[in-house]
Amino acid sequence: MLNPALTRRIALGVAAAGSALVLAACGGAAPEPEAAPEAAEVTEEETPQVDTADFNQGPIPDAAPEVTAEDLPAEPDSSAPLGDRIAWEALEQVSVFASVVDPDATSECPKIAGTEGETATCTVNFLGEEFEYAITVESSGILVSYQPQLVDGPLIRETVEDTLRVQADTEYVLCDMEADLVRGEPDTDAPFTCQALDEETGEVDEYTLSISMYGAFTFFVV
Repeated sequence: MLNPALTRRIALGVAAAGSALVLAACGGAAPEPEAAPEAAEVTEEETPQVDTADFNQGPIPDAAPEVTAEDLPAEPDSSAPLGDRIAWEALEQVSVFASVVDPDATSECPKIAGTEGETATCTVNFLGEEFEYAITVESSGILVSYQPQLVDGPLIRETVEDTLRVQADTEYVLCDMEADLVRGEPDTDAPFTCQALDEETGEVDEYTLSISMYGAFTFFVV
């Protein structure tokens, strides 16, 4: 709660320039003394006392967290079975979605022949949770064309809140997530909202988290 500003009033009145002059002329009246100017008001404000107890504090990162292919195990080369290559792709998509690398993550796909119309579902075990990566083969031949779909991905509190710290430029944020890891679907809004506190004014902004079809997310002020 903000403390009311302290106000101090200082009288700045000026004494009359001298004693009233008495006219020498007979019957003359002394002039009226000059009126003192009105007192000026000087206001002094204290720094607001901001309540940060309801927020998670953390340093503002230099940039929002992200994961690149260089952070992951080596990608299988073109001679590897199609299922192995798609399994690596599934792991990449889940890791990029989370903006976190899990060194113990595993990913596997069933044997994929690459024939037109074939469907398969790969499974990524990431931070103790399983995430599905489904594909549908659209054409086959020398090149296999398929349509992938990450069913849902991991949203991790620390990563999400660090991303908001960068965007809102504040150490104090809070997302009302049910757990430190929740699931979010691509091309939708996350199932929670977040808040960011302005440390100087005490103002709080509320945000929704929008997830793109590729898993990247962006905050929007409500």
